[in-house]
Amino acid sequence: MATPLTGKPMTKTVPHIQADLMNQIACGDKSALAQLYHVLSPRLYGIILRMVRRRDWAEEILHDTFIQIWQSANYYDHKRSEPLIWLSHIARNRAIDFLRKHENRCCSIEEISEAEAGFERSRPSDDSPAEARRLQHCMAQLPSEQRQSLSLAYYRGLSQSEIALSMSQPEGTVKSWIRRALTHLRECIGL
Repeated sequence: MATPLTGKPMTKTVPHIQADLMNQIACGDKSALAQLYHVLSPRLYGIILRMVRRRDWAEEILHDTFIQIWQSANYYDHKRSEPLIWLSHIARNRAIDFLRKHENRCCSIEEISEAEAGFERSRPSDDSPAEARRLQHCMAQLPSEQRQSLSLAYYRGLSQSEIALSMSQPEGTVKSWIRRALTHLRECIGL
């Protein structure tokens, strides 16, 4: 273990440990996949369950997610994102694909509120990366219709036309809300 100038041993951060596991998985190490599953499956399952709202579907999607992780671990680049972000993206995309195949995708006012509540529940803790905290701060500044539109697109995987139907708004209005919200987020985050 390396020691910094202070003389104290450096410990690896959780993202570094997860990145090491991803490298081992890319080399075909099944035990590394089992370790990653043990550590991150509850978090990924929660993301998926918030989107599909059915435990049986969430379990199936989680299984498919880890198959995809096994098959595509060599594409992970630790310089572009932390492992949890990359893995969450895979889980979210698997859930969206599943929903597109299996569910009537328009939602009620209650489901719109649930999608926005998903945003509220996912607020990062103090030990979350600064980027995640900054994103949540910027999201909280958005007007409610923009935040709801992004929540429906992100947490429920709805298209703009489905969001328009769900919110009883013209599709052009929803597109404008999403475009303005994304512009605000880019400026707020500093991209």
